Amino acid sequence: MEYELFKKEFQFTGRHARMVEEMWDKNDAERSYFTRLIDLYITAAVIGFRTGNKVCVDYSDISPKSVFPEQLIGAKEDLDFILQMMLIIENQDLHTDNNQTEEDYIKKAFKEIESREEYEYYQNYFNDYVRGGVEVLYDMLIVRTPEPEEAYDRKSANILALLKKYN
Repeated sequence: MEYELFKKEFQFTGRHARMVEEMWDKNDAERSYFTRLIDLYITAAVIGFRTGNKVCVDYSDISPKSVFPEQLIGAKEDLDFILQMMLIIENQDLHTDNNQTEEDYIKKAFKEIESREEYEYYQNYFNDYVRGGVEVLYDMLIVRTPEPEEAYDRKSANILALLKKYN
């Protein structure tokens, strides 16, 4: 059986669904920070990894927000690349405690998933960073109050602050 990531629907649940709802509205481009939900998913993965913020699933009773399979499949090449880079970068930082080389970690990042357990590990690994990134984005874009000297509206000021903080 073949195990491939980023081909099944992903649901933001609990507090993360609420946060996503405040940052993205399909029908309100003026209020939304992202044009498509897949853009928020991708950005959150990178921000979550960059900040080292991994967060488990929250099952609070809030209506979920779904990234549909078509969106994930359309972005699969980018998502696979992001996951591969996460694995390489993280493993380079951790490889001092065993005999594996950087080449071993690169091979591991690019190999096919061979078991259900491995598939679930990588899926949880990636999505924990997505949820962590959602929390960081929410804090920077929704919760943050612009400084009085920022000469932009709240939305623009918060986007610029996020870009400055994470380049």
